[in-house]
Amino acid sequence: MAHSPARTWFLRHRSTLLLWTILASTFLLTYATYVRWYRMFYPDSRYYLAMAYLFLGNDPETARQLTVDYAGPRNIDVPPVEDLFGWGLVQPRVVLPTLSAPFIALFGPAGLAVIPLLATAALMVIAVIMLRRRFGTLVALLIGLLLNTSMFLVSIGTGMLTEGLSALFTAVALLLAWRWLEKPRPWMLIAIGAVTVLSAFTRQATLIMAGAFIAAWVIGSLIERRNSRMMLPAIIVGAATIGCQVLQSLIFPSFSQLDQFLMQAGASSLGEALLNVPRMAFDIVRADVVTMLRGDRSLLVLICLAVAGMIIFWRRVESHLLLGAIAATAIYNITNGTPTQFRYATPGLIFWLLAAGMLVSATVTWVQRSRTNPTGLPGARDDSDPVALESEVSGEADHRSQPGDGPQPADNTSTTRRAAEPSP
Repeated sequence: MAHSPARTWFLRHRSTLLLWTILASTFLLTYATYVRWYRMFYPDSRYYLAMAYLFLGNDPETARQLTVDYAGPRNIDVPPVEDLFGWGLVQPRVVLPTLSAPFIALFGPAGLAVIPLLATAALMVIAVIMLRRRFGTLVALLIGLLLNTSMFLVSIGTGMLTEGLSALFTAVALLLAWRWLEKPRPWMLIAIGAVTVLSAFTRQATLIMAGAFIAAWVIGSLIERRNSRMMLPAIIVGAATIGCQVLQSLIFPSFSQLDQFLMQAGASSLGEALLNVPRMAFDIVRADVVTMLRGDRSLLVLICLAVAGMIIFWRRVESHLLLGAIAATAIYNITNGTPTQFRYATPGLIFWLLAAGMLVSATVTWVQRSRTNPTGLPGARDDSDPVALESEVSGEADHRSQPGDGPQPADNTSTTRRAAEPSP
């Protein structure tokens, strides 16, 4: 019996429709909960709102007063004009206020929440697409659910802050880099550099992006025993990051990361502060874990999956990206000296999602094969051969061809080469 075109289309795409229906529903539910019971305007938001009013043509005093009118009822003090527009830490963060200005003109101060909402929704879509093409629909659904049910990730991404937009730019840069590896085109490298610059003037967190890309290049080169194809994207991201940092320090010299580090370490010299780094790192990790145990176990599960995946599948490019991101985030967080409940790591969220997906994918493959393998071991054909075992767990399952994946590596039988090969 022939089906109608509509029914045929539905049957062909029902898994995709189910995936996006579930993820959209959970995202909207968490976002609605956040809007209803949590705050969206944070102390840092006052700077972005005032800057947006300034970009709309108001003089500094008027921009400050409009910000006071909105921040006052929310028990957030607004500093004097010279501090409001002169603090070097936030002065370079012009992208969010610029993009938000039209929405603030239309909807008032609440318009500052529009761009973060759109950015976080776009990040979720990009991450799920990358996870699905890399690991399949089930893995994309499971990781997407962890992302969407994390109250912290949804709130910090959709609140009136820069983290959501910064995380989106990192994901876009990685997507462009992987597409360039599949089909090199000069405009993609230019786009990667442009996205890095936009990210740098959204939030000074491009060190995370640069750390991830450079780690993928260096470690991938060591594993492949030849120069990794991630070289050009890594150099472009690294150069753009350093260039923006230097430019910002020249234009906005009123903030010093070194002074911030010394103050948080309670030290009078750099050497004394460095001796306090282990204590500071332990205090930050302990405080963040306790907070997540109490209020956001979805995020803690995501972090644990990602770290475990990074360690187990250490040959894979997802592991290299996450390792570089963790190292850069540690520098970024420790020099600021305060627990942030993953907030400082949010710009590199895409790397955590991919590493977690890698482990979940291997687990799903193991469960599926245990149905027909009496021992339940992924490498039962030759458990003594670690290369065969890794090929079973991370190679065949993770590199099955997907529509739109493009050509596969010619030396697809090499576990070492495949382990360092990025997904499209």
